[in-house]
Amino acid sequence: MAEAPMISVRGISKCFKLYRSPWARVVEWGSFGRATTHRPFWAVRDVSFEVNRGECMGVIGPNGSGKSTMLKILTGAMHATEGDVEIRGRVLSLLELGTGMNQKMTGRENIFNAARLLNFPPGFARERIDEIEEFASIGQFFDRPIAFYSSGMRVRLAFSMFACFRPEVFIVDEALSVGDVRFQQKCAERIRELLDEGTTMLFVSHDTGAVVNLCTQAMVLEEGRATFHGRPEEAVNRYFAAMRVADANLKKKKPKWTERQEREIASSDEPEAAGILRHDVIGDKEREGRHGGGRLQVEAARILDGSGNDTLRTRMSGVLEIQVLVRAVEAVARPRVGLHVVNRFNERIYAASNYQLGHVLPDLDAGERLVVTFHLTMDVAPEPHTLTIETSVPVPGDVNAGLLQDQIGGVGPIGIESRRDELREYYGAARLPMTVAHTRLAETAETT
Repeated sequence: MAEAPMISVRGISKCFKLYRSPWARVVEWGSFGRATTHRPFWAVRDVSFEVNRGECMGVIGPNGSGKSTMLKILTGAMHATEGDVEIRGRVLSLLELGTGMNQKMTGRENIFNAARLLNFPPGFARERIDEIEEFASIGQFFDRPIAFYSSGMRVRLAFSMFACFRPEVFIVDEALSVGDVRFQQKCAERIRELLDEGTTMLFVSHDTGAVVNLCTQAMVLEEGRATFHGRPEEAVNRYFAAMRVADANLKKKKPKWTERQEREIASSDEPEAAGILRHDVIGDKEREGRHGGGRLQVEAARILDGSGNDTLRTRMSGVLEIQVLVRAVEAVARPRVGLHVVNRFNERIYAASNYQLGHVLPDLDAGERLVVTFHLTMDVAPEPHTLTIETSVPVPGDVNAGLLQDQIGGVGPIGIESRRDELREYYGAARLPMTVAHTRLAETAETT
């Protein structure tokens, strides 16, 4: 007989009452149910799922989608308005790393105190204290009051404590988004160990790369509802698509640049230019941070996959075709158009223009437009990346300098996927050219 799920959630919903003012609340209370002065707000609506032993389910979604509310219901910090939750085994949760600790106690004392509050048997924490101290790696601060800890030290202590307690069900909210890189790596490694040992996990994060690499299933929450539940890779794709739709709906009134674009699409005699304008991925051209001299402007950009389909995702080492439509406001000699690939830490992973690539663009007269097409192999880490598109003109006497004319950042994001069942060809932020060879050495005879 199959083992029952460790986590079983059936149709949970949570409704809050929103009042226009404190006085409206008093009026409703004083009416003994005869007057209704609130409006209902459903933070979570009809969510169901199951997680088996040794599985990790990721939950992703934009801010305000109901993730934290759902976790509070699962941990018992909040009651559901509708639905049922059944969790088998001992549950430990890290909804906010480092909260609930006594500021006057040392790190060591807080661990013993937490074990006692969680009803662990006597001696449980003492058996694991050395492991926790080693994992946290905070040195002499382990025996100092946590009031003197930095936020990073508190994170280390909290995660180390709960991970080393080895719960049957572990609920974590954004554990890998805090601390330094090495600590994040240790957290990911420990999570994998816990899963191998049979721990069941619910992992909430905005780090889509971690969701793909750690989770066996994933759910996308939008406005309190589960809009997708299935493979982590597909969940991340749905999440990115939802974010694009949300960005597009931010402004109900069409800005002037959109109206101008629609006129240009209707009047364009060039199918390629019309296609770029129609499938533009840049969005708001008046976005914050756009700058440059203005002589050569970026009008639109389109991203296609290898089959010619519009996309905002690809596999690791997948090739994207990026079409950029530029317009010369004034006559421009030897124009340059380039791309930057930027990771989630806002670090520029790669940047080059047609100039670095050895491709010469024609001089442009005022009002003339040009389509520049790049084929970019995304040899980067499996996490969201954005593009920065820029134009420039040469600086006399300096072959490595360009006078910036237009720069638009934050194009995307582009999701980079990695399948758990396929060999990754590289690790790290990006692939670098590398070859390998070997020489087999002959055995040396022993002498006496």
